[in-house]
Amino acid sequence: MSDKDTFKSFINLLKSELNKQLPGKQAQAKMMPVIHESHLKYFNDELKLKPAAVMIMLFPEDDKIKTVFIERTPDPGPHSGQIAFPGGRKDPEDKDLVATAIREAMEETGVSIDRNQIIGNLTPIEIPISGYSVLPVISVLQQRPDFTVCYEEVNDIFVVDLLALLKNKHYKTVPARGIHIETPCYMFDKTIIWGATAMVLSELEEIVK
Repeated sequence: MSDKDTFKSFINLLKSELNKQLPGKQAQAKMMPVIHESHLKYFNDELKLKPAAVMIMLFPEDDKIKTVFIERTPDPGPHSGQIAFPGGRKDPEDKDLVATAIREAMEETGVSIDRNQIIGNLTPIEIPISGYSVLPVISVLQQRPDFTVCYEEVNDIFVVDLLALLKNKHYKTVPARGIHIETPCYMFDKTIIWGATAMVLSELEEIVK
């Protein structure tokens, strides 16, 4: 079986699983940070959450299934400098959250994605700390795209072996806005993926098992 056939087979199976009942919050919770009582204000869950979306790009490269992450630029916000999927809040002109994910992927990475490349979505993840409910949208590309970094929002772009990443789980203490949070995480090289992005990956891991 060729590399393209292997990728096509994986995507067909993934599409089939996405049409079933998703693992949802139970899977997300496996990678949830440990929230101590002193941190509850930081994780304020009484906020009315605004809609947002992220784009999970999948494509074949070197006989592997690759995906794309960004490193957010340092700023005063709660996700400063974190590793995440490209994405952001829903704008009034966005038709729906798929449109949001497509627009944000273009703005942050320069990758143009059509709706016919979308194969489904995961369960929305609630992020009280930033006040958003985020829909993870999954797209399939036939090859590694060309990237154009928006340096106002993105410090760097990473292309990562998805299946290797899902097997590389750790438990770390990470600094965030003046506190230290204990959390399960995924790692590639020495880079830590934790919080909402790790929780999204946890549901994806459950599906691709």
